[in-house]
Amino acid sequence: MASLVGKWSFVSADNMENYMEASGVPENLREIARTNQPNMEISNSGETWTIKTVVGEKMKDSTFRLGEEFDSVSLTGQPLKCTVTLNGEEMTETQRAGDVIVTITRKIENNQLLSTMTINGVSAVVKFQRA
Repeated sequence: MASLVGKWSFVSADNMENYMEASGVPENLREIARTNQPNMEISNSGETWTIKTVVGEKMKDSTFRLGEEFDSVSLTGQPLKCTVTLNGEEMTETQRAGDVIVTITRKIENNQLLSTMTINGVSAVVKFQRA
């Protein structure tokens, strides 16, 4: 788990356009995603975790305890019910908006943080390096 903690800078994104389409991201927000590189910060203090993601002027800041459902808001402004679990060095976040479920898996591979997002069978992978 300690390997995930830190500040992360964008390296690359694979299949993001298809993922945003499957997620129903509006065109104006897709343009922000195309022209701005996301940054992420993961921190841990005792049983409390925080994940802060910034894309352009949009920010998603979630503080939570592993295994406990919490309320959040997506970068598109949609209210979410989220749960985060940790399995070894792999963190999995499940986001629910009504009957729509997004799964985000974060893990370290080759000294990069890989964030794999999946909705309705469509996945995108965003790669980050330590900032």
